[in-house]
Amino acid sequence: MKMKAMTVASVVCLSLAGAARADDATLTGHVDLVSKYILRGISSTYGPSKPGVGNANADAPESEHPALQWGADWTHPDGFYAGYWASQINYSYRQLGKSYSDRSITDFQRDKSVENDFYGGYNGKAGEVGYTVGFTGYYYLNSKYSNALETKLGLSYGPFSAAAQTLLKDVVWGNKGDTYWTLNYSQPLPADITLTASLGFYSYKKQGQFLGSTDTYTGAACAAGSSFVVNGCFSGGAPKSSGFRHLIVGITQPIGSSGFTWGLQGLIGGDNRFGVSQDSRVTGTISYGF
Repeated sequence: MKMKAMTVASVVCLSLAGAARADDATLTGHVDLVSKYILRGISSTYGPSKPGVGNANADAPESEHPALQWGADWTHPDGFYAGYWASQINYSYRQLGKSYSDRSITDFQRDKSVENDFYGGYNGKAGEVGYTVGFTGYYYLNSKYSNALETKLGLSYGPFSAAAQTLLKDVVWGNKGDTYWTLNYSQPLPADITLTASLGFYSYKKQGQFLGSTDTYTGAACAAGSSFVVNGCFSGGAPKSSGFRHLIVGITQPIGSSGFTWGLQGLIGGDNRFGVSQDSRVTGTISYGF
């Protein structure tokens, strides 16, 4: 599984490298080891109650164990950019997606998935204000009902940037129309340390094929005080239209001229789409850039 993902990365890198040589663009790559993979602040559960069913049953975080991640970025002087990012995940989106119609599935650790994000767009400037228009395509090795496209619009000024990313398809991890809003800050500090912060907020579409208040496979409405999550109605909170998602503050620092960088992130958890609060966490990273 890992070898397949690395092959995809190699193809992307070689293609972008050719473009970089031809167009005076720049190409960079990285390999990272993270202590946990927490997606957009969801550290405890995607479901309507806490504690959730646990990572072994395809619940948050994406990986509760150390995970390998990797990627490459291509940028052109004219403002165009493209990139690839990937991560191991500690459960199977294929099994989770199949469980929508086959409720007998209980083994979510078979055929674990690998997330692959392909993104591209354009960065421009109007005076002192920067802007970004782009998209991200999510493709999972070992998946069902999880691949989708997301648009991105962003603005930046000095050390601050803001972005809105909108999902264009119902998938097991989101509803079409869900928008992830972020306000970000980045500032260099002494000793080559970089301080970053990210405030996250979500606006949600309450009803989708896999998340809402109706079991869309059977057509049955969930009982009061429960919500539909992929393969059944579970007791707890009802779908919300919006909510604070996270505050993440981190630091990174290169380790001399070795090419390695270490980092720490502190997460103050917000709520998921059912209003369930997420635990705060501290995670660490070690990365190699090339």
